[in-house]
Amino acid sequence: MACAYYDLAQAVAAARPGDTIIMAPGIYERGAVIDIDDLTLQAEPGAHLRGGAVRGKAALVVTGARVTIDGLECSDIAVRDRNGACIRIEGDDLTVRNVNFHDNEQGILSGPGGGTLLIENSTFERNGRDGRAHGVYIGTSVDTFIFRNNRVLSTQGEGHGVKSRAKKTIIEGNVIASLEGQDSRAIDVPNGGEVVIRNNVLQKGPNSANSQMIGLALEGGLHGANDTLIEGNLIIFDRDLPWIGRVLDDLFAMAPLRGRVILSQSPGVLSLKDNVLVGAKEIGVDGAAKGNVIFRNRKEARLPPFPELPTAPPKSAGAGGQ
Repeated sequence: MACAYYDLAQAVAAARPGDTIIMAPGIYERGAVIDIDDLTLQAEPGAHLRGGAVRGKAALVVTGARVTIDGLECSDIAVRDRNGACIRIEGDDLTVRNVNFHDNEQGILSGPGGGTLLIENSTFERNGRDGRAHGVYIGTSVDTFIFRNNRVLSTQGEGHGVKSRAKKTIIEGNVIASLEGQDSRAIDVPNGGEVVIRNNVLQKGPNSANSQMIGLALEGGLHGANDTLIEGNLIIFDRDLPWIGRVLDDLFAMAPLRGRVILSQSPGVLSLKDNVLVGAKEIGVDGAAKGNVIFRNRKEARLPPFPELPTAPPKSAGAGGQ
């Protein structure tokens, strides 16, 4: 848009379908309802939405279709029902790119919006609250959820890193890590569906409230198709040990293993293959696990010590597969 506005809601009110709104650098303490179809919200570096929820829901409540949000920083969103988000999805076919959502009750929360949701090249850090708000929480009305090349770090309040109830969930090329956060599962897909979890780094930290890395079809209400592929991931369980205990474990493998890779109640086909598993006590898959390489700890896997995060599975295995 060519006109200058000092308020985001005013700029949206003046926009027309197909327009692009440029957010200049600065702190914005009032959010907006984006009710225009085919609108692009392009934030320049330094544009930061902070603490300003609208409709008691989110900084941005998106009701328009085919909206794109790119480059935005958003933080400190909290509401009365304790699931305030940077983005609340109530329109179809949303695209989110290059955002940095941190220190909120929730990064992104979907409502009645459907279609295809694409989130890529973004960071979600220290989001979550009270086990009901998560890094990213996607509802059943979404047909296809694509979560690609993102970082979800240090989720708080026993929230999941990524929770998806979508009919089809594709999670690939991400880093989803507890680090020192107090999260629950890295990935939770409670209603099943068609699920692909591929080429991610998944890490469970010493303060995590849940020993399971992935939960599948654990809340009923299953979709019609429920096949799952978990492939090519690096899955790390970092044990709850004091610093000296971690050193002794690296040297002498003294600590007990911890954690379960997946807990599933899905009736569909579940394939867990060609993953690198570090520090897992159990896999949780019978008869459908193949080509996985298992290490007792980071040192055996030739990984850097906690809390450093690799960006991809190690290229050389050096241990027996399962």
